[in-house]
Amino acid sequence: MKIIEKLLACGALALAATVLPATSLAADPYPSQPIKLILPFAAGGQSDVIARIIAESLRPALGQPVVVENVAGAGGMIAAARVARSPADGYTLFLPNASTLTIAPHLQVASGVKASSFEPIASVSQFPLVLVVNGNSPYKSLADVIAAARSKPGKLSFASPGVGTTPHLAGESFSQEAGISITHVPYKGGAPALNDLLSGQVDLYFEAPATIVSQIQAGKLRPLAVTGKKRMASLPNVPTVTELGFPKLTLESWSAFVAPKGTPPAIIDRLRSEIEKVVKSEDFERKLEERGFDPLTTSRVELARMIQGDDTRWAQVIKERRITVN
Repeated sequence: MKIIEKLLACGALALAATVLPATSLAADPYPSQPIKLILPFAAGGQSDVIARIIAESLRPALGQPVVVENVAGAGGMIAAARVARSPADGYTLFLPNASTLTIAPHLQVASGVKASSFEPIASVSQFPLVLVVNGNSPYKSLADVIAAARSKPGKLSFASPGVGTTPHLAGESFSQEAGISITHVPYKGGAPALNDLLSGQVDLYFEAPATIVSQIQAGKLRPLAVTGKKRMASLPNVPTVTELGFPKLTLESWSAFVAPKGTPPAIIDRLRSEIEKVVKSEDFERKLEERGFDPLTTSRVELARMIQGDDTRWAQVIKERRITVN
């Protein structure tokens, strides 16, 4: 009988040895290992630089490294699908822009990824677009463009970095709201689109301020309108689309941290708190402004509402304009 008792005691100890480490691991405070930050863009761009600044700033606050991984391609949907299918444990985060989260899913439905596949964490930055023409263009105002487009339907053209990008949908929205027909010319990126605008191969281009302000100041481009809610400090004489009678054209691209759906609220709150501290810092604000972005801080409710609003808006534009990707 004593032998049996000893065997049972040994078995209990062995079981405890296997259970206790697992229990201890489950109880480890978050984060207890490095965090992956997936970015749907190639390395070296402005979004990549911003992501790495945030990642480095979060390291001391979280006590773990935040490792940026660039996963470009398919309008950001390769990265989006990878994050959406990752464990909802706070160790895989996503930093998309508005296009990746609210436009691409409607053009690549087969991916199965939607804006609702993610938990909003914290907003980071935003910027409007500027409608520009060549500095030698005969069009001096938005009214000039509309008049020309109405007199020669389909003759005017607008460039974009590709089908389904925010500049593309901005141009489609402009056509729709102004009741005009202008031809979309998609390029493989912003650089060739801008080059053809500068050389006079296309007539119009909606583009981010950071890319074109220097060209505007040099007189190579002429700005006609800003899509933001207010005029830009760097372009104070350029009216907003609302001032010009097209309030529905108001749009600002943004970037925000999200996580896979189902990530625990406690983890979301911890991440949000630390990210917001970085975004509100004077140093980060200065670095954003140097790159043509404005810092953006919102509540989680406001961020969710912003994502849902853009998701609904672009779904409607894509449907009404019959936009597809090959």
